[in-house]
Amino acid sequence: MSDSKNTSSAGQEEMNERTSEPCPIPVKIVRKVEEEPVRVTDRRFWVQPEAGVDTEQQYSFKPSYVEQLETQVKESQKKLEETLNRYREFQADSGAELQRSKDRIQKEYNRRLGQARADVAGKFIDVLENFDRALAAAESAPSLEKLLQGVQLIHSQFTSTLAELGVHEIQLAGNEFNPEVAEAIGVVDVEEEDQDQKVLEVVSKGYRIEDILLRPARVTAAN
Repeated sequence: MSDSKNTSSAGQEEMNERTSEPCPIPVKIVRKVEEEPVRVTDRRFWVQPEAGVDTEQQYSFKPSYVEQLETQVKESQKKLEETLNRYREFQADSGAELQRSKDRIQKEYNRRLGQARADVAGKFIDVLENFDRALAAAESAPSLEKLLQGVQLIHSQFTSTLAELGVHEIQLAGNEFNPEVAEAIGVVDVEEEDQDQKVLEVVSKGYRIEDILLRPARVTAAN
């Protein structure tokens, strides 16, 4: 009996010791999560956008059809600029091609002019050779008759050559004075009325090629 009491008293003491020890207080650890900063956009139209703020996000009071028209205008301006650039390139190329065409035409004109000069000069070479023959004949056998025949032959040949080139003498003697093809270097008073304003004498002959006046004639006219 005494053993049981001792046992119970020992257990009681042990429980008293346990209860007398301080109990640990539970602590709740809370981790602080970083919160994203609150972004506030001022959409009032009188507030200027700050640097770094996307202007496309700014509110627009324009109607949608106005924005569409502005977009179309920008596209039209872009197309217009492209068209102008192509036109400038085309104009530059056209100017260069035009200059090349002018150079080709001038070159061809010079070539034809040179050929025409050569053709004309070639026709008078024969006349010059006949002059040389006439002079040689006059030196080897002096004779006025042969010299005259040679000069007449050369004159005939020279006239024929001019005719081949389309050059003709203007016939004025006895005809009415024409100031378009003749120049009066002298005036003679006449009594006959039918001789008035007529060409009395041709001092220097005039020539023309088709409708082109090569040289006006110098004449004396009646008054």
